[in-house]
Amino acid sequence: MLRELLSGILAGSLSGLLPGIHVNTLGAFLATARTGGNLLLFSMGLTHTFLDVVPSAFLGVPDEGTALGILPAHRLVLRGRAMEVVRIALWASFLAVLMTILLSPLYPVLADAYTPKIGRAVVCFLALLLIFTERGPKKLHAALVFLLSGLLGVLAFRLPLMQPYYHLFTGLFGLPVLVTAILGGSGNLAGGDGKIRMDLKRFLGFSFLGTFLGMVASLVPAFTASQAALMGSFLSKDERSFLTVVFSVNTANFLFSFVNFLETGRVRNGIVALMAPDASGFLPYYALAALFVSLLVLSYGEPLAGIVLKSLTHVPYRPLNGGVAIVLLLLSLYFDGLLGLLVLAGGAMIGLLAVTLGVKRTNCMGVLMLQIIIG
Repeated sequence: MLRELLSGILAGSLSGLLPGIHVNTLGAFLATARTGGNLLLFSMGLTHTFLDVVPSAFLGVPDEGTALGILPAHRLVLRGRAMEVVRIALWASFLAVLMTILLSPLYPVLADAYTPKIGRAVVCFLALLLIFTERGPKKLHAALVFLLSGLLGVLAFRLPLMQPYYHLFTGLFGLPVLVTAILGGSGNLAGGDGKIRMDLKRFLGFSFLGTFLGMVASLVPAFTASQAALMGSFLSKDERSFLTVVFSVNTANFLFSFVNFLETGRVRNGIVALMAPDASGFLPYYALAALFVSLLVLSYGEPLAGIVLKSLTHVPYRPLNGGVAIVLLLLSLYFDGLLGLLVLAGGAMIGLLAVTLGVKRTNCMGVLMLQIIIG
């Protein structure tokens, strides 16, 4: 048991820290090599949700669950608050673990009450809210970005792609950040003192909000952690509260998806899809494993991120982002050849269009939402 847990933590640390290496890809490799039992995959997926802040904040490389957090995280990083972003991610994820354990006995009731009509209604409402919260003529611009990203998503999921999420999220949310940094960025990354400049009551409140939204996301098919975080963006008015929601959603969504799998057999994320059916309830077996993993990652996550940051500060910011952009393009080519590169480029153009039109990049979440709406 301990060996599986530690192996999963090591694998999750690698997938969390290395840009462009998704935990689902590594999990599929381990499963193919017949080295990925349920406990190993569980600890790997959970560890990944703690540490994927590093490439998404320091380098602008998004994971599906943290795509919406890139810009707020980048704003804090460029103000010299990189380690604060890391600390928010680690503690928000840890609180999400505790809150998930407390809420998990209620989860089967919600899972039984869910219907697809409810899920579609939620997404429709969210799409309208997203567009109509823009001001004046920007509503039309937001609708354009939403539709273009949505059509790209509909097309991409009908193409024979091995890693559609990689191309879509890297194109829509990752490359535009890197291009903007290359064209207008300067200076080096700075860590700061790491202190979270947010009072405890608000931090706990937004962690609970993120945990609840992560639970909702685990119930609704194709309703992702990013979309759940998008709902939280309407209630969080600053970078820190929004990031707290994003990272709590990411961890809670993974855990509740696992609980859903144990209770109903439904598959709601890629790691869970690799697991074998398990008669064990979430509590207390996997709850103890989750506590062990989260406490261990909490203990070394910040020093590890500090080492990564320190190594990055020796590289000028523009060449660093340029090198990362080239790596992302090469990974896209490796995963799915020219077809993947084409989807990536299409996503990047839509993401840059949102920046040019001055609308929130969250409108690019049409990439997943439109497909749910049209069925």
